[in-house]
Amino acid sequence: MSDAVADRPKPIVSRFDPRFEVTLYRHVGVAGSHTLPYYREHGGYEAAKRALTTSPSAVIDEVKTSGLRGRGGAGFPTGIKWSFMPPADERQRFIVCNADESEPGSFKDRYFMEDDPHQVIEGMIIAGFAIGATRGVLYVRGEYYLAYERLREAIAACHAEGILGRGVLGSSFDFDIILHRGAGAYICGEETALMNSFEGLRANPRLKPPFPAQAGVYGLPSTINNVETFASVVHIMAKGGAWYAAMGTDDSKGTKLYQVSGPVARPGVYELPMGATFRELIFDLAGGPTMPAKAFIPGGSSTPMLPWTDETLDLPMDYGSMAKAGTMLGTGGVIVIPEAKCMVDAIYNIVRFYAHESCGKCTPCREGVATWLPKMYQKLLAGLGTREDLVVMEDMVRNMRGTAFCPLADACAMPVQASFKYFRHEYEHLVDHGEPLHARRDWWSA
Repeated sequence: MSDAVADRPKPIVSRFDPRFEVTLYRHVGVAGSHTLPYYREHGGYEAAKRALTTSPSAVIDEVKTSGLRGRGGAGFPTGIKWSFMPPADERQRFIVCNADESEPGSFKDRYFMEDDPHQVIEGMIIAGFAIGATRGVLYVRGEYYLAYERLREAIAACHAEGILGRGVLGSSFDFDIILHRGAGAYICGEETALMNSFEGLRANPRLKPPFPAQAGVYGLPSTINNVETFASVVHIMAKGGAWYAAMGTDDSKGTKLYQVSGPVARPGVYELPMGATFRELIFDLAGGPTMPAKAFIPGGSSTPMLPWTDETLDLPMDYGSMAKAGTMLGTGGVIVIPEAKCMVDAIYNIVRFYAHESCGKCTPCREGVATWLPKMYQKLLAGLGTREDLVVMEDMVRNMRGTAFCPLADACAMPVQASFKYFRHEYEHLVDHGEPLHARRDWWSA
């Protein structure tokens, strides 16, 4: 490294960054923040007005400038995704909000919809204008009933005030939102399964290509984004793409909502610039673990865990750093795993979840996730496992990776692989002694 490069000031990527201020969650938890009068009093729908006075291409360019990446887990650049829509023609277009937040460890979107629903609606209006969609679909998780009620009230209020419907906010742009409540299936978090469910079909994932931009809702051009992504767009249009891009790291711009659960002093949702460290999140904001910890899951249950070390705690929470560490940022759902918890039992709990939620469409999920893998864990935890079983399990999850219609098989396989990588000794102890290395499987009640 040259002296010139070494002397450059390092980017500030923490909550102490003078450029950072809480934006996404600024009004969450404030009394009355879900109402239209409160939202407009605090600058609501001004960003949409600004967007509607420009052009769709200008909005997309602003989002590209911001460097915003999808906050649903995959992290695909939002502006580029919007650019995939085909040239405008006479066909109806859809902008779809994936609010089916079902990933264990993830609960950030719930509070948007309960306490600040208009922020989501405003983001959808801006996105609809950008891609030429006059119809929006807001697919909300069925268990989030309060969120559904708040969204329904917010949409009704917007109709009454001319914010939705014909001539949005006095412009020539027409836009309306269809609010659809899911029926409690994790698989609907996958975009094509979500579209099938919305259409009244069985929630099975579709084969891609064609991608939603070519054949989405009812076979028509569609773009799908996450709740947090739409909320971020509001602030990008209000303050500019350059403002947003000034925060974060080279490959991960802006701020993000991180969730912390498990045995910590202050579990909850925290907004930070991307690139802040796990140590800052877990210790400085969440108050640190309330008992000794041995691992943490960085981005929701589908992401490979990391061992509890100084090196991993000091990792920046961004897409590039997570990839280098062999895991993913995902939804930013950080789950702390205590030393007292049997790791085999912890992973079995994750496997049971995916087995229950598998749609059974393809063989890797139907036979691997939903059948053989849970049985192998049951055998191990019953004290009947062998060393050969461990070899079979590793081979099984390796063959599940990248072979299914959707990422659900991968989501199940990756935590298993990570547990073998870092905690194989716990599996071997269970096999050799017939009982867990950490026998207190009821740590949460201690």
